[in-house]
Amino acid sequence: MSVFDYEENVARYESWFEEHTAVFQSEVNLLRSMLPAGVGFEVGVGTGLFARELGIRMGNDPSEKMLRLAGSRNLMTYQCNGNCLPFHDGYFDFVLMVTTICFLDDVEGTLKECFRVIGRGGTILVGFVDKESAIGKIYFEKKEKSLFYRDARFYSVRQVHTFLKKAGFTIKETRQTLFGAMPDITEIQQHSNGWGKGGFVAVLGKR
Repeated sequence: MSVFDYEENVARYESWFEEHTAVFQSEVNLLRSMLPAGVGFEVGVGTGLFARELGIRMGNDPSEKMLRLAGSRNLMTYQCNGNCLPFHDGYFDFVLMVTTICFLDDVEGTLKECFRVIGRGGTILVGFVDKESAIGKIYFEKKEKSLFYRDARFYSVRQVHTFLKKAGFTIKETRQTLFGAMPDITEIQQHSNGWGKGGFVAVLGKR
């Protein structure tokens, strides 16, 4: 999605999460179960909803308006793209990316940059909608009519694994949540190991 779309629709972006609290909390709980300890950074922090819930204090995004809201949530923000982060090598213990990979113009460059700013033995946690899941297929079919996903490039779990390996990471763990159709998810769901059934997947890679 273009920065312009985000700039003009911050309120609608926020309201989606307010209307789908069970979906949001299911995703947060999955990510929290895999989140490593240490100093972290969120690439594509947006308005800071996930960072706030997960205790991450810093993040970047190209959208000025989204970062303004993230800043109001006591986050330290950087307006830049993910493939050019203003930190020295090995600065962080881990990096988080949530529903960001599908909007990146330079996936490989961004993941390589994440690899650079993560210290040896550190990790990256990538959360995304699995293209091959039931939810992913519906999103893909309707993306041309979607305000937030019309410019997205959805990926399968295997594709994300491949991206991470090319950047230098070793895949350590993959978990999933959001089982069933999105309108039917009205209660917080559990998560499980692996992939193939859940619409939202998180992959943990080690540097």
